[in-house]
Amino acid sequence: MKLSSRVVITVLVTTASLASVYILNPESATRLIFSLLTFAGIYGLSAIGLNVHFGWTGLLNFGHAAFMGMGAYTTLLLVPHAAGREGEITTSGLPIFIAAIIGILCASLLGLLLGLPALRLRGDYLAIVTIAAAEIFRLLVRDLEGITGGVYGIISYSDSLQKYRPQIVDSLLADLNISVTQTWVGILAWISIGIVLLILRRLNRSPWGRALRAVREDEDAVRALGKNAVWLKLQSFMLGAGIGGLSGILLAFNYGSLQVTTFVPILTFYIWAIMILGGVGSLSGPIFGAIVFWVIISETDKIAGLIFENANGQQLAGVRFALVGLLIMLLMIYRPSGLLGKKEELLLDVK
Repeated sequence: MKLSSRVVITVLVTTASLASVYILNPESATRLIFSLLTFAGIYGLSAIGLNVHFGWTGLLNFGHAAFMGMGAYTTLLLVPHAAGREGEITTSGLPIFIAAIIGILCASLLGLLLGLPALRLRGDYLAIVTIAAAEIFRLLVRDLEGITGGVYGIISYSDSLQKYRPQIVDSLLADLNISVTQTWVGILAWISIGIVLLILRRLNRSPWGRALRAVREDEDAVRALGKNAVWLKLQSFMLGAGIGGLSGILLAFNYGSLQVTTFVPILTFYIWAIMILGGVGSLSGPIFGAIVFWVIISETDKIAGLIFENANGQQLAGVRFALVGLLIMLLMIYRPSGLLGKKEELLLDVK
């Protein structure tokens, strides 16, 4: 089987990125690599969901954080947890896997409710609506303190997932200086990626998948052929939202506590950067994009140290935002198709 140049370049870039972590951080390289792969798995999964929206159907969704938040909050409120100012522990709840399924369905339902009025819009107008929807969701979560914990967040829920951690995971990681709880979340994230990619690969080759790409290419032509373009876009929106909800659940368990500041607008733009870096329209591109992206982000402290003396958290955040912006600019100039994408897949003039 002949490998394309894009695949070779992607493998080389990803390998070089991971190798740089070992070179720049020889003492803590193992811990950093495991942590990086965990975040890459979670964010890569979310980027796959966003890719269904933009890469498959051409939908400009800048509110992906809302779907992640819906999945996370719904799931955590259904398992034993503590929330709010008082932090009283709710001992009753559903098994985590049932709660997670409900959380994913609620994220898809949010996609349906948002999509019904919004998907009749096109391009920039749709982007504005999705940004507004994400902010409305965040403000509602902040103000509904009696349900969501408000600014105090949700804690004491990690055991509902960690109690299912196989003993073999503890045994294999016993001699490594890494977080076993975080690594277990990372394992689940990569398993989820494998399952989602298998499903999407079958859907992509089906008549339904080809219809979605036709909507992206020319929505008016799809209507002329008697297809319901709005219903196709709505299905795509719900599917991508559900995948985003799953990634939000994993992100919440990775942090161990859920705050209203977790699902802020910058999160969506991180996901966009990962999707573009990996390749718009590519099934596996977001995975490689997430790894390279998090290698860059993991070196923020060193870059900030070169610019500021004793850099504080605000300065680190500023450097991180600048890096993401610079990364997107360079990609758009020199390789708009990303690592595994094709030029024809990146439609900036979406309808």
